[in-house]
Amino acid sequence: MLGPVDLSRFLPWLNWVICGGESGPGARPMHPDWVRLLRDQCANAGVPFYFKGWGGTKKVPPLLDGREWREFPKQ
Repeated sequence: MLGPVDLSRFLPWLNWVICGGESGPGARPMHPDWVRLLRDQCANAGVPFYFKGWGGTKKVPPLLDGREWREFPKQ
């Protein structure tokens, strides 16, 4: 993620949302609020949300509430 994303109008057609930060040399930082916004949109719509990772070179703790948020669509 390079900024906040509003998927609310598309969520009725999505089965899963995967989110993560940029990686590799020159990776730009990702703000935790952007991830929270997307996670909350998914939770409100009942869409599984998978948080891949923060990207970059710094290790950041799980998404603030202690969970890793690695949900998968139902088979």
